[in-house]
Amino acid sequence: MAHSDDCQYNYACAECDLLIDMPAHIPHRTALVCPRCNHTLAVGHRNPKHHVVAVSITAIIVMVIALSFSFISFSANGQQRDINLFQASSELFAQGYYFVALLVLSFIIILPILYLLCLSLIIVNTQYKLHFISTHLLGRIASSILPWAMTEVFLISVLVALIKIVSMADVTLEISFWAYVIFATLFTYVASIVDSHRLWQWIAQGDKW
Repeated sequence: MAHSDDCQYNYACAECDLLIDMPAHIPHRTALVCPRCNHTLAVGHRNPKHHVVAVSITAIIVMVIALSFSFISFSANGQQRDINLFQASSELFAQGYYFVALLVLSFIIILPILYLLCLSLIIVNTQYKLHFISTHLLGRIASSILPWAMTEVFLISVLVALIKIVSMADVTLEISFWAYVIFATLFTYVASIVDSHRLWQWIAQGDKW
């Protein structure tokens, strides 16, 4: 994507590759669609940079909380066991599924946090004209990470598993579980704001807040 003197951008539709002239500013809640395939290209938001930074920082703090407490507790036959978020991958690692354990840890914790950090750094870099790290590199990393950040998929899989477990044991959803629900919600909200057009517009233009 490149920008011209009139601050418009050439953007290729992700569905049909049609090259489209995109405006620098999109009114709040206005959706731009591809004239060829009707794919939604971008949706306008009021003060998107403020929202992304604030929500990203909040989400990271919530993730710290989610990692600090028990996720789910089980009680059956007089025995109780608490499971934390790390054990979603550590149990696989203990059973010898090293690669799968690394993937799970990456998909539900590492990559979502890294995505939020990349977005925050991009905004800080473009606002204050910092050059300690390439915003284009951060943009490529963020774009590559997003499809692999599976917070909502993890939550759905946990809920499906709980449907089977509740018939065999008493299940308590602990603080970490609800913190992760909040994190997944905030992460999804940020991802909905930062479409590909907006991300690369910030990088190329370095526009004001």
